[in-house]
Amino acid sequence: MKKNWIVVILFIFHLPLWAIKSYYYYVSFYDTEAKPYVEMYITFIGKSLQYQRTDVGYKGCIQLTIVYKQEGIIKHFDKLFIDAPLINDSTEKKDFVYVHRMFVEPGIYNLELIVNDTLNKNSDGENRFYDVVQIFPLNDDITCSGIQFIEKAVPTEKETMFSKSGYDLYPYMTDYFPSNVNKIQAYIELYNTQKKLSDEEFLAKAYIQKIYASNPYEQFVQIKRLKPRAIVPFIFGFDITSLPSGNYYLTVELINKNNQVLASQKVFFQRSNPSFDRSKLVVEEDEIKTSFIGRYHNIDTLKDFILCLFPIANNIEWDRALQTIQSKDVAQMKRFILEFWKTRNVLNPEEEWNKYKVLVDYVNRLYSTQVKKGYDSDRGRVYLKYGAPNNIIESKHEPSAYPYEIWHYYVIGNQRDRRFVFYNPTLVGNDYILLHSDVRGEIYDKNWERRLSSRNNSMYNFNATESDDQYGSRARENFRNK
Repeated sequence: MKKNWIVVILFIFHLPLWAIKSYYYYVSFYDTEAKPYVEMYITFIGKSLQYQRTDVGYKGCIQLTIVYKQEGIIKHFDKLFIDAPLINDSTEKKDFVYVHRMFVEPGIYNLELIVNDTLNKNSDGENRFYDVVQIFPLNDDITCSGIQFIEKAVPTEKETMFSKSGYDLYPYMTDYFPSNVNKIQAYIELYNTQKKLSDEEFLAKAYIQKIYASNPYEQFVQIKRLKPRAIVPFIFGFDITSLPSGNYYLTVELINKNNQVLASQKVFFQRSNPSFDRSKLVVEEDEIKTSFIGRYHNIDTLKDFILCLFPIANNIEWDRALQTIQSKDVAQMKRFILEFWKTRNVLNPEEEWNKYKVLVDYVNRLYSTQVKKGYDSDRGRVYLKYGAPNNIIESKHEPSAYPYEIWHYYVIGNQRDRRFVFYNPTLVGNDYILLHSDVRGEIYDKNWERRLSSRNNSMYNFNATESDDQYGSRARENFRNK
């Protein structure tokens, strides 16, 4: 009997204490009555979920809370419980996907997504996600939904949460395509074609383009003739076995019989394909000598040329760049630089380098300090990665706030109306630090406004997101300003 009690005690103390692991993305669509809705895809990592033994097997349950706020006021809300797939053995835990759809009125919202494991009673047993979502009204023009990455599409036989437009669409849960994934597929909906084109057929042109190029990647273009309908679904895809590593857009254009582009949509994705890169882009010594990089021999110059690439390099290129710099081998550094730009333009890598070098020189002039190059600053990195902002609001003399700049981008990839807040907490010099952004993947700080005014703010109130009333403060207004 004592042995049994010991076993029970050990089991209790070895229960996992970490939060359930999950990740998500979303796409906005419209229904047949032109009402916008957000379709959210959430993957739950089975091994991070606690299960309870029952008479029919092991069960797990997740509480999902979705909140859309404007000015701190809840506008749309949903709370639901999601049962994990029933398993017969606790060692069989598998990841699973849930699709959630919610009608959301047009506007800009602060999204809060809260994921709770109902069997994990610890305070750290939840995931919280924050995002900024903008929903556009559907006007009378021909337009497109967002683009959804999918693993596969099969004709619907029985309606499930994956069913749409006569297909079961199984989401691909990331915009990263590693070397073991050799196909990219996507789904998009086209609206108002029936109103504008009547019975006139049109073309849907899908293609892959490099993020800094306006033209399609010639090997990856697909065109389909479509007929107008209230909602036109379009499923397309490419074999990307021979797509080099890099950052790309997957783009769709709608074209009429006069070859006019009626509407377009695009979404960012990243490809990692090192084995193909090595097989196609390895350069010989003679090519290095005759290329644009052949005339440079100073190790500090070559190091500088590599370091300035970090804002636009992918993760694999980052690792290679660091190894190359550490090697202090001039020949290896030249090889890396030439191969980097050949992945961007295999026929004319020098042209791509020259265009980028103009931007690097520009940010170096504007944002360099005595100890840091402009491309290594937060503002320089953002400029090189996302391009020039559409608008900059600069404030240096508000009585309660540190000097700051707010950069506004109308479009970044498939995100619209995005902002960056940079500030200078030292009050001297030209090095502004990124404080907050609503761009996915960038620093997000719900307390950014309080930190910006922390010279006169009490930071102890961690639940507060807006600054205490400060004379002359316009940061909140500037951030929300169109």
